[in-house]
Order: sequence, then structure tokens, then C-alpha cells
Amino acid sequence: MAEDEERARKYWENISRIERKERLMGAIESVWLAYQLLEARAEPGSDEREEFGALRKYYMDVKKRVHLLSEDEKDRILEEYPKIADRLDWEYGL
Repeated sequence: MAEDEERARKYWENISRIERKERLMGAIESVWLAYQLLEARAEPGSDEREEFGALRKYYMDVKKRVHLLSEDEKDRILEEYPKIADRLDWEYGL
């Protein structure tokens, strides 16, 4: 019986870890994609396009190195990035 409980606990911990990773990647991707769209919409050669391109690259780098971040940094992303994506959506009508 104890083995079944341990197996179930490990199973649910794994599910929780996978769901957290999916939320984390989704939060990062939502901001990255917003900046990608804004970059594409901006006038070629404009300062705005350059700024959006730099931000797109920044968030792509975050996505690439997310596995190196501390749990506190990941928590911050899960809290802040959806707000950033919502703000961009509202501000630019994405």
C-alpha cells in the first residue's frame, strides 16, 4: 500500500512539474510573440522596429535559458509576464 501511495505522489509531482513548465513557457512565448508581431508591424528602419526587435530577442533569450533560472526567477516570470502580454495586447490592440 505504501508503494502505491509513493508512486501516486511521484506521479502527481511530475504532473505538477510539467504543468508549471508549460505555464512558464507559455508566459514567455506570449510576450515574445507580442514583440515579434509588433516588430513586424513597425516601419522598416524605424526606432520602434529596432526597439521591438531588441525586446523580441531578449525574450527569446529568456526562453532559451529558462532552465538555468532559479525557482524565484521562474515564479517572477509566471507572475509578471502574463501582465506584460496583457498590457501589450491592450496598448497595441494585438
